[in-house]
Amino acid sequence: MKSKTKDRIYIICFLIIPVTLLVLFSYYPLTKLIQLSFTSWNGMSRDLNYVGIRNYQDIFSQKELFQTFGNNMAYVITALIQQVAGLFLAILLNSNIKMKTTFRAILFMPYIINGVAVAFMFNYMYDYSNSPINFLLNKLGVESVHFISNSYMTNFALSFISFWKYVGWTMVIYIAALQSIPGDVYEAARIDGAGFFQTVRYITLPNIKTMLEVSLLLSLNGALQVYFEPFLITKGGPNGRTATFISKSLELAYNYSKYGKAAAMGVILLIIILILVAVQNAFLKGDK
Repeated sequence: MKSKTKDRIYIICFLIIPVTLLVLFSYYPLTKLIQLSFTSWNGMSRDLNYVGIRNYQDIFSQKELFQTFGNNMAYVITALIQQVAGLFLAILLNSNIKMKTTFRAILFMPYIINGVAVAFMFNYMYDYSNSPINFLLNKLGVESVHFISNSYMTNFALSFISFWKYVGWTMVIYIAALQSIPGDVYEAARIDGAGFFQTVRYITLPNIKTMLEVSLLLSLNGALQVYFEPFLITKGGPNGRTATFISKSLELAYNYSKYGKAAAMGVILLIIILILVAVQNAFLKGDK
């Protein structure tokens, strides 16, 4: 047997298991999701009851469902700020400062804390009557703040939880990318008189562009699919002010047994994410 044939057989053997798992746990569920989006399945009956595109028509005709995307925008804005903060911290802690390993560990610590524990911690922090933040504000002569209210700013209060939890993770990703850049490049830039912002613009960002694309995609993807914080802290309230697209679809599925419409919302969100990926790739790669 030729060596090339043996190599192909080895490659196929190694790929069988991961490809099989990918098909079973990714592509097959995706196919079923698309199939269910054209039905009025209630989650119990054997009859799927195909209804064509009626679910999509209902979703596009109900403004309140798409208004939840407005709530998601608070998380998108926070995700962008998280990228900037994570990159800044990575640059700072990749330099020759004292105790940088300790600061890295402190900033990364929130990422490994259980998400439910984080939610309950911030639920206490945001409590109007017992909040330690309001206690400190009152001591400074400032009135207490309603972190959870009918205001749109409640979404930013909830999105800050994600920022606090994941900014350290973003920092670690960028530190790994920064450490792949030769130090001689920075040394040459300093000799030529380049300042901090010039170094970041012309050396750092071009050399970590691939990692920047990955990190930005993951953050924006998470911002569009967020449900954990509003689900645990506000249940989408008050009056749907903090409901997100995912939390609304879960409510339709598990509270009202409208699995077909919930599946259609999932497909719409998938399309939006794919469009976002295409736009991001066109924007970033067009800069190369």
